[in-house]
Amino acid sequence: MIKLTFIVLVWNEVKTIKQAIQDVKNIKYSKKEIIVIDNASTDGTKEILKKIKNIKIIFRKKNLGAGQSIITGIKEAKGEYIFTQFSDLEYDHLRSIDMMNYAIKNDLDIVFGSRLKNRKVLNLIYKKPSYLATILTTYLINIFYKKKFTDIIGAKLYKKKSVQKIPSNSFHTGFDFEFISRACKNNLKIGEISIKYKPRLNSKDKKIRFYHIFCALYEIVKVKIFN
Repeated sequence: MIKLTFIVLVWNEVKTIKQAIQDVKNIKYSKKEIIVIDNASTDGTKEILKKIKNIKIIFRKKNLGAGQSIITGIKEAKGEYIFTQFSDLEYDHLRSIDMMNYAIKNDLDIVFGSRLKNRKVLNLIYKKPSYLATILTTYLINIFYKKKFTDIIGAKLYKKKSVQKIPSNSFHTGFDFEFISRACKNNLKIGEISIKYKPRLNSKDKKIRFYHIFCALYEIVKVKIFN
């Protein structure tokens, strides 16, 4: 019986993809499965994945965005819970089991792994201004839906039964914000625990840029006003 599905999302991560998959394989939890979804990588990632055995790998012919990959992963998952694992090694994958146990204990549909929980926001912005986008979008969600989240962008664990019917039209950088907004609007039960986060040393490797905040804000406002 599979309890937890890891959806490993990858696009041009030739430096880290092998480690990302091995990290999940090494988790000492027997009731798990791994689904890797490659979004038409062109840097050699695909060739590495073709050599890996005993896990399910989905190769896309073109880049349809991380959001579409998550939706595909939710449909393909056999586990009751789903943890989305990006292959950039930034999030602590071991926290996935804690997030699942927290969801089970508190009967939650979604659990956020927050990078900012129990941290002083003003000091954080001063040291790393890039967190401003996270704080702004999280604040907007909190205001719209009367929540007290600290980080809606961090790691995520989903209960498949609860989220598989949530509609989404945004498949690229706006996906998370549309999906979370709809989850809040549909009164799904969402919790949050802290997670360790180690950002990439080379910012050039990051896929998300500050200007993507405009897409995020658009999706949040769109769902709130137009559903």
